[in-house]
Amino acid sequence: MFGTLSYITRSADALGLSALPYVAWRGAIGTIAVLALGQLITARQMRSGGATPAWLPKSRGRALIVACVLGAIVNIAMFEAFLHTTVAIALICFYTYPALVTLGAVALYGERLTPVRAAALALSGVGLALVVLSPILGSGTISLDPLGLGLAVTAALCQAGFFLIAGRGFEPIPAARTATYAIVAAGILALVLTIVDGDLAGLALPLHSADAWLWILAGGIIGAAIPTTALLVGIGIIGPSRAAILMTIEPLVGVTIAAILLGERPTLIQIVGGVAVLAAAIVLQLVPSRVPPEPEFGPLV
Repeated sequence: MFGTLSYITRSADALGLSALPYVAWRGAIGTIAVLALGQLITARQMRSGGATPAWLPKSRGRALIVACVLGAIVNIAMFEAFLHTTVAIALICFYTYPALVTLGAVALYGERLTPVRAAALALSGVGLALVVLSPILGSGTISLDPLGLGLAVTAALCQAGFFLIAGRGFEPIPAARTATYAIVAAGILALVLTIVDGDLAGLALPLHSADAWLWILAGGIIGAAIPTTALLVGIGIIGPSRAAILMTIEPLVGVTIAAILLGERPTLIQIVGGVAVLAAAIVLQLVPSRVPPEPEFGPLV
């Protein structure tokens, strides 16, 4: 579902809704959607006699705050990176984070870098490079801007930090509530930056354009609420490194949507790369699923 954001954001931009105001509105709608989901889950638990979820321990509360800030920075940094450098280059820099997460999980969680996991990481990396870089190979349209590259690398580091912190989970808080905090943080940061940037016209656009709401609702629900909640649950089930490698499917989804809805036909190299990414996902299933163990040296944050 995160892979739909490239098409959704492009459609919103065509209506005049630029990146920062869009992220702010997406955060508002995503928050409402996740809060509604959380209320349904809580009501169901109470009807079945379950206890109301308790608050986090103080140490994990700090970790949650840091994770939300990191997630918010990822959103803004990548949107800005796309404005300063070639999108494909920004994506390649950003998708170094699965390798960072895999190596970090070895040190922090004691996860073994098995040959199967290393093969999956390498296969997904090669496949991703083919999918993302194929359109610009030989085109001469590459733009390398230090600021754009720096923003993309910053986003990769923040995303890796988010995965590694979320790997321990935030029990007893349910994933829906954790997702709410993450989405709110991104929305608030985007709102503040929009105001600082002076783009009040962009922020007010949805109040005058009914067409913009289709993409705001799609981005908030399909591109934020559901996948953020699912991601947090998934990290807790299979661990941060496997989850991060599987996330390389996201650009493949974006390319597929562009082919179906925008008529952008993928090249043979992109198809080969897509097959490699999917093969990596299958290889990962050979690794037994487990919840990451508690680090012996204490909390990450």
